[in-house]
Amino acid sequence: MKTQDNRTIVRNLAVAAVLGGLFFGSRSRAQTALPPLRADGNVIKDPAGNVVVLRGISMIDIGGTEKHFGGALRMLDRITNKQDPQGNSPGWYPTVIRMPIYPADEADYKSPFTFDPDSDAFYEKLLRPMVDYCASKQLYAIVDWHYIGNTFDHVETTCQFWEYMAPRFAGDSHVIFELFNEPINSVGTDEECWLSVRRDMQTWIDIIRKHAPNNLLLVAGASYSQIIGPAADHPVSDPVGGNNFAMVSHMYPMHWLNDNAEWYRNHITRCLEVWPVFMSEWGFSRSFRRGPQHQGTIDNYARPLMAWIEARQISSTAWAASYDWHPMMFRPDWKLRCGDYEMGCFLKDYLYQKRNDDLPSALGGGLRSDGRSGCGTAQSD
Repeated sequence: MKTQDNRTIVRNLAVAAVLGGLFFGSRSRAQTALPPLRADGNVIKDPAGNVVVLRGISMIDIGGTEKHFGGALRMLDRITNKQDPQGNSPGWYPTVIRMPIYPADEADYKSPFTFDPDSDAFYEKLLRPMVDYCASKQLYAIVDWHYIGNTFDHVETTCQFWEYMAPRFAGDSHVIFELFNEPINSVGTDEECWLSVRRDMQTWIDIIRKHAPNNLLLVAGASYSQIIGPAADHPVSDPVGGNNFAMVSHMYPMHWLNDNAEWYRNHITRCLEVWPVFMSEWGFSRSFRRGPQHQGTIDNYARPLMAWIEARQISSTAWAASYDWHPMMFRPDWKLRCGDYEMGCFLKDYLYQKRNDDLPSALGGGLRSDGRSGCGTAQSD
């Protein structure tokens, strides 16, 4: 038997033992499999034709969570606990969890445990158990390669990451790939910046599609994923057909409340004329100490932003499940930060309010809580 086959058997047995201890008595992974998601026009759908809008939470670096903040699986339990009475809701009801992986050479944060192309340790000991745990909880899982920088400075390391990860998660219908967190690529006009990003994104898409033809892809734009409008006219291409990708937007109070707020919103609106948009980062907290435009409140930022993206059927994950990284959801005792300037209780209550909306068929999809059919296309106004 080949060495790789032996490693796979050992990994499967280890994962089964870990997961069996964590949720003994739960249904098998095959019984809880979520349907794969696909881009269809400017929305995301499941195979039954239901429009799916995912709403969830972004963790911080999962290696840091594992080593410095009490463990990654424990964090998953915390933000999926249906018996958490904090706020005005009885528990947590996300449908997607974003799992950032900070590369070894990412200057923003030195992860204590991250991907090494010459080792299976990160995949086998952390990422695979997390992805499988999400499956057991009927959650979609975003594998997020979390660079903050110019794409052209990190082509080779990103190629190595997706060459390794794509074949290992190709068979996981609940796994979504976020190719590169926040490109900068400030090289000229908005169109020139996007074209610079597009060149490298296409390289990574081609690698992924050699191994994983079906996973939904999340493709970021330039200027920290603010410049996505030009993708409407100059998209990446999906070599297996179907253009199964969504464009990524990040929208913090500094963007929503900025004097140039319409510029940010117009990029999303223009992109939505053709492609789905996934807001993989949004969030606010008084702890975000960079001035009032960075802080935001429920009334001037969170509630209007959520109404705006809901009208456009934009999926989202809120940043960040942390008491240490900004903007924060928690306090150091893991109690939620609550109040008009805080996202913790607002997010938890919002996810509960939307718990039955825009679900895939495996979770009872097809009807929104407002009575509208889950099928159709997004609003563009």
